[in-house]
Amino acid sequence: MTASPPWQLVVPVKGGPAAKTRLHPPTGVDRAELALALATDCLAACVAGMPRGRVHVVTADARVAQLATTLGARVAADPGGGLDAAVLAGRGAALAADPGAAVAVLLGDLPSLRAEDLRAALEAASAHERAVVPDADGTGTVLLTAGPGADLVPAFGQGSAARHEVAGHTRLELDLPRLRRDVDDDGALRAALALGVGAATGAVLSGRGYAAAMQASVHTFDEEDGSGSALLDDGREVTFSGEVFAASALRHLRPGQRVSIDLAGAGGPVSRLWIVGIGDDQTIG
Repeated sequence: MTASPPWQLVVPVKGGPAAKTRLHPPTGVDRAELALALATDCLAACVAGMPRGRVHVVTADARVAQLATTLGARVAADPGGGLDAAVLAGRGAALAADPGAAVAVLLGDLPSLRAEDLRAALEAASAHERAVVPDADGTGTVLLTAGPGADLVPAFGQGSAARHEVAGHTRLELDLPRLRRDVDDDGALRAALALGVGAATGAVLSGRGYAAAMQASVHTFDEEDGSGSALLDDGREVTFSGEVFAASALRHLRPGQRVSIDLAGAGGPVSRLWIVGIGDDQTIG
């Protein structure tokens, strides 16, 4: 299988009060709001990583559907009957849009996902008729793919990676920790936060006892006044002021440098910034 024709991406998202029942958010954070934030960050990365019109969100939740539409994804109705049924409905919608496409299914609860992670995984999967990328624990599935004309065989649930292998999907142990970190419980959420999450998840958990700092890359830096901008891992650009930089112990930033940031709001600007791997005594702001 080759990387052409382009992929169609199916993202099932549950949403609503029944979503993420194994998560126990801190006081003041509604679990449904947290679940929506996880999906927001994941879908933002998906849309940024795919050609326009090739992301299909399968959901029965009105807020998730509105979110998907706002981000530029297509929406397919979840027929009920569980995750596998939702996946097959999404596959049907994807192939109706492009009958000769390769189809990939990605879980919708990957808040650390970056567009480049998704593209790298699809490039690796393009070498196989069918492929499966296991989750960080190695037992579940975060990505399932089938090339043009090949059957997708969904068997999600506990231990799904092994079932997908038995069904003919080649197991890909990719070094893409952000792609492989789905969030179903409190431990997984902490692990995702350690990797860095998108703006929506960071905003929901900000000030709630979670290390909700996000990861970004310096995009621009003005040597004269210390202002600049950074690219979040979902592709969005946020700015930081010269006043913020002036309070730091740092003397210089270079484009492409990895940093941790806090935002004043979901869309910025940056309120706090520090170099990844350096303690808070080296923070800016």
